[in-house]
Amino acid sequence: MRPFLIAAVATLALLPAAAFAQAQKPAATQKPAAAAQKPAEKTPEKKDAHIGHYGDWDVFEGTEGKGKVCYMASIAKETKGAAPRKDKSYVMVMRRPAAKNLGVVSVTSGYVFKDLSEPVAEIGTEKLPLYTSAKTPDTAWARDDAKVVQAMLKGQTMVVKGTPAKGDATTDTYSLNGISKAYQELNKACGVKS
Repeated sequence: MRPFLIAAVATLALLPAAAFAQAQKPAATQKPAAAAQKPAEKTPEKKDAHIGHYGDWDVFEGTEGKGKVCYMASIAKETKGAAPRKDKSYVMVMRRPAAKNLGVVSVTSGYVFKDLSEPVAEIGTEKLPLYTSAKTPDTAWARDDAKVVQAMLKGQTMVVKGTPAKGDATTDTYSLNGISKAYQELNKACGVKS
């Protein structure tokens, strides 16, 4: 394995603890009426297994109670803005088939977002709204998970623009290289037909 891939996989191996510590998707404070409420999520009980590396994406699986938890993640290729970051920015798509959560999209910034700010994910010409919550201050959640996933599968890059609690606005750029294969493996691992 190439040295940069080893570093990327090693960094992503640290994601499960950080990701699952914040895995409960909070309700949007100012959510559109058409958006559905998602059930609360629990932290997986066992260490997660790395399934594979696909382009710029990694896929993992774990268990929670008697159900599977599967997710794919990618670290930002480029970050701009003066916000002090404690960790690297990453995007994650998580599936919990037993809880009927089949594609929760989150972006963890590495900094605390401004309270009730509304980051935006730009994929091609689409601008997809995200929301933040005091319950998960460094994570933004997709208002429409399915729409974001479909745009990601068709796109080449995703640019997330956010407003930190301290510092200037940020722009994080994610590669979508390999996401289609990662998504197939994510579905396969969790036994979900796409």
